[in-house]
Amino acid sequence: MSVELPQTQRPVLNEQARSFVRRALSAGLVEIDDVKKVVMSMMSQSVNDEHAFVAERLAECLVHAGMLTQWQASKLLAGCGKGFYLGSYRLLRPLGKGGMGVVYLGEHHVMKRLVALKILPPEATNDARRISRFKEESVACGKLDHPNIVRAYDCDAVSGKLFIAIEYVDGIDLQRSVQRDGVMSIADALDMLRQATDGLAHAHERGIIHRDIKPANLILRSDGVLKVSDLGLARDGWSSTDGECRMMGTVDFIAPEQAINSQDAGTWSDIYSLGCTIYYLLTGRTPYDGTPRQRLAKHQAGAIPDVRETRSDCPAAIAELLMRMMAKKPEDRPKSAVELLSQVKRIGVVAGEPSGRHPRTIESVADTVMDEAVYQETLDDTSLSADDEVIPVVAEFDFDFSDLPPVNLGAQGATAVASPMHATPKKHANNRTVTSKQKKTASASGDSSTQQVLLGVGLALATLALVGVVGIGIYSFLKPNESIKPAVKSMEDGNVVIIQ
Repeated sequence: MSVELPQTQRPVLNEQARSFVRRALSAGLVEIDDVKKVVMSMMSQSVNDEHAFVAERLAECLVHAGMLTQWQASKLLAGCGKGFYLGSYRLLRPLGKGGMGVVYLGEHHVMKRLVALKILPPEATNDARRISRFKEESVACGKLDHPNIVRAYDCDAVSGKLFIAIEYVDGIDLQRSVQRDGVMSIADALDMLRQATDGLAHAHERGIIHRDIKPANLILRSDGVLKVSDLGLARDGWSSTDGECRMMGTVDFIAPEQAINSQDAGTWSDIYSLGCTIYYLLTGRTPYDGTPRQRLAKHQAGAIPDVRETRSDCPAAIAELLMRMMAKKPEDRPKSAVELLSQVKRIGVVAGEPSGRHPRTIESVADTVMDEAVYQETLDDTSLSADDEVIPVVAEFDFDFSDLPPVNLGAQGATAVASPMHATPKKHANNRTVTSKQKKTASASGDSSTQQVLLGVGLALATLALVGVVGIGIYSFLKPNESIKPAVKSMEDGNVVIIQ
């Protein structure tokens, strides 16, 4: 179905809206047909509204239609027309910020695979130690392939920007989960311990020591699967700055021997940090309090906390296991992650927990849930702009809807874009969903026309065949019978037999 608007009713975008559309097109985020369909749906709802076609309203409708993410629309409205691509990856939105830089949700330009892109910040490009640790993480991840460990897909440098493309986990880290939902039940915490230990056992068997196990580095996927992330970090020790002891990580979960010399960290250090992490999941607080120096001192010589002092419902077997994991001496802890996993499974059987149990479905962090300072920082960041971005070629033109041809919406297309402003917003993990559906609709329309032509040809041939068969039948019926001469046969006895 083609929709032709009368010349007097064609929308006229103001200069800000036209500039917004130009930036979106030149950035390779939308296509011209996408914009036309959204504007026409806006036209059907707000024909006489003079504020309907401003840049902010157009951006809002494109977001609701799933063609842009909120972050992309905000950057475009702020005047940014570049910085949406990193090598072969389209940036969709920021996921957070860690010690190594900002992490973005990205989509591969060709494969459409969603990944988390960890990008080393510009100020670290001349820091040999940070670059070395960054590369070590990619090497460590590349050696591992386990359901409870975040997988690595790619490590590359584009225009001097070093990044790692890792598995995107749609969920929430355990620190934010406790802060948002409160402490975990005994069963859920035990399941987190089992999954994390399973992943660590796989890493330890391949010679990889995590060195930075903590709640923020354990990500709980929305279906209950736990993923260990940020491998190969925290190799440095601590240094004194302004009289305060500062760790390359966090002092709340670090093993005593690692605090003295990070090179002494081993599998036993990860077990200690994991014990502190489970203590946090059950109590909502770290094992020790005080200043950084005081907490470090308590990790060295303080009394091992008993989780039952806060959680009286915790079984003795779990509390005693956590105290062994947090023992000051490495030799007093479980000998390996494999041994620890065996003990955790045995406790689960005694407690009546089913094997392989996953907790209830976890609500993931939504697109709009982001630290405001980090979000604003990514909007203002221009360091991602590069000359080798993967963007399509867009012809120069003066964008004006009065010069555009009618839009071929089709029966389904007209319904699909009739009300994008009131449609349920889709997850922005794949911001090209609407476009691909529209392309499929157009393709289906073309296939339908071809099928109709072939059907007509087939009916014509069938009609001709039927006429031929009927004609042959009539001819055979009206044709006169040929006279048959009798056959005469002479017998040996002299008789003659006539055969008709």
